[in-house]
Amino acid sequence: IAPDTGSAVTANAGAFAKLQLLVPGEMAAAGSTSGKTGTPGAETAGTPYSVTVNAVDANWNLVSTNDTVGITSSDTHATLPANAALVAGTQIISLTNKTAGSWTVTASNITHNLITANTSPAIAVTAGAFTKLQLLMPGETVAAGTTTGKTGTPSAEMAGTAFNVTVNAVDANWNVVNTVTDTADITSSDANAALPADAALVAGTKTFSVTFKTLGSATVTATDMTDGSKTANTSPTTTVVAGALVKLQLLLPGETAAPGTSAGKTGTPNAQTTGLGYSVTVNAVDANWNLVSTNT
Repeated sequence: IAPDTGSAVTANAGAFAKLQLLVPGEMAAAGSTSGKTGTPGAETAGTPYSVTVNAVDANWNLVSTNDTVGITSSDTHATLPANAALVAGTQIISLTNKTAGSWTVTASNITHNLITANTSPAIAVTAGAFTKLQLLMPGETVAAGTTTGKTGTPSAEMAGTAFNVTVNAVDANWNVVNTVTDTADITSSDANAALPADAALVAGTKTFSVTFKTLGSATVTATDMTDGSKTANTSPTTTVVAGALVKLQLLLPGETAAPGTSAGKTGTPNAQTTGLGYSVTVNAVDANWNLVSTNT
């Protein structure tokens, strides 16, 4: 029996039921279960990319509407676009992830909140190009994607007691770039500090030991010795407190205390005249000649 084919039947989209979000690597596939094909491609932190938002019926067919849509991301530091109106049911919108990791993007209907929103699959976001160093003091924690790249406040350190700092190779948004092996150098505003030897980063990071010697406050700076074009990073000011009382210091006229130095003082005693009294200063000090408050 010969088959017969009917005339073409126009199939119109159904009622506007939900939004569809397509990220780079995905393509619309109306009528299918998921409404699309493909897999999201990887994105680079700090680099904008575009997503497509469609108004669709229950079977992912495009519906013409001019509703306003909004974009959000699970990356709380992402740069998001302003809300925008669909044009004939579709709109291309740009956003920028700031944090390396795995994030989703969601499109929501601002005009009619009963319309179902749509969230993308996880998008891999990799670190951008190596641009600078990051130095973390004790008390500070990395916070990639933020303005400063870290949270917390440096804890006080004791003169003469070693502590560790972490140096990271990071992109413009403070994400660690784990391919960097440049050599880092550590300096301090405490001219008497015990500093580590230069060392190469391992997978973009390295821990160094530092010892302040002088009471007061000090900073630590990390510099890239391999590539001078990379921006150095200086810590916030850290309070340095005196160590334990271990000895006395005697200062004669002509001598001046120099905490943190080997001798603990500078100058040469002045000549004195027999029969005339003169004053000396006695200080209670720690191992590095810093004054220790005591009434001993």
